[in-house]
Amino acid sequence: MKISNYFAKEKMDDATFIQTFIEKLNELTDEDICWANSDLLEDNENVQSLLMEMVLSFYATDLVDMKDYENYLVNKEFEAMSFKELQASLIYLFHNDRVHPDSLIHNGIGKKELLNILKEMNNRLSH
Repeated sequence: MKISNYFAKEKMDDATFIQTFIEKLNELTDEDICWANSDLLEDNENVQSLLMEMVLSFYATDLVDMKDYENYLVNKEFEAMSFKELQASLIYLFHNDRVHPDSLIHNGIGKKELLNILKEMNNRLSH
């Protein structure tokens, strides 16, 4: 598995992060999604390398500290959320993975939450 050194790069801004990973998540196949919903006994380089790249890029943005976003965690449809609430949902997915390993694979990829959040964030940025 190739892991780029994202910490050596300039900080990635939110818009670049969003656009980059919408494209990459759209490249995942149905087989990748099925794998993410499975028991994960085998490796899937497509999904695992993408998530590693996302995690490293995510921590190179300013979207890091969950406590700054806790008040924005809401239980709404993504379309009804403010941009700040979408950011909180995205951050929660990443931080939750520390407590519940593989939740980023199951929820982020398997349930397509990462793609859905990023698409909605992109809609807000383009208006």
